[in-house]
Amino acid sequence: DDPTQAEPIVQRMMQLDPTNTENYFALAKIYEDAGNLDEAEAMLNKGREVKPKEAAVYQQLAGFYQRQGEFDKLIAAVQQRAELEPNNPEAHYAVATYYWDEAYRNTRLNDTQKREYVKNGLTAIDKALALNADYVEALTYRGLLLRIEAAMETKDAKRQTALLDEAKQLQEKAVALKKKQASGQ
Repeated sequence: DDPTQAEPIVQRMMQLDPTNTENYFALAKIYEDAGNLDEAEAMLNKGREVKPKEAAVYQQLAGFYQRQGEFDKLIAAVQQRAELEPNNPEAHYAVATYYWDEAYRNTRLNDTQKREYVKNGLTAIDKALALNADYVEALTYRGLLLRIEAAMETKDAKRQTALLDEAKQLQEKAVALKKKQASGQ
């Protein structure tokens, strides 16, 4: 539990197996918990250097950048993961969820930025749904992104209604699929 005692142990483990990224993640966490953010980021980047094609490296980087509030770096990490796993719907879904979260929660975004994030989120979620049309969570997030888009559509009432209708249909489909999955069908 004592980071000062854990650090040398993890460093020794890294010497014994320099290709095990879990050790880099562990040391990065020790540094992050101690407030040494530059060292934590450097350790995660060393993990990326060791295994640049390992998706977990980019997930760890994304989590770190999310905790630091560095959205651009977070998005770069999850997009790199999606590039490594182009046939994994969850990788594209993850990109979309981060765009949704930023567009929904960041009140400092201007309308242009928010529209761009929604557009990028929809592009990513559509890739996930193209790989798995019954991906309940992806259907849900597509609806959430459409609701943000609808809220920004103040000049075209018909378009706003169409977006909200599509979001509602997606929600209903997600609920029906979830019930079907729960019943084992």
